[in-house]
Amino acid sequence: MEKKGFFEALGINVTRENAKDIEHEIARIVGLEDKRCPEIWKETTLWLADPKKKAVLERNLKKKFAKKAPR
Repeated sequence: MEKKGFFEALGINVTRENAKDIEHEIARIVGLEDKRCPEIWKETTLWLADPKKKAVLERNLKKKFAKKAPR
């Protein structure tokens, strides 16, 4: 999976300023807040392979980080 494309498809612009926050949020969502990056990425890959878990991950990331459309 191409990470940049994944986040762009969700309307999330990853920057230096928010990259760590996004990483922490992914760890929280997949239930591995106290683990290191390789463990978190391994679990995230499993989540992305499961349509229901992927939907939960996407919904939570969008809610917290997606650009809001102007009204």
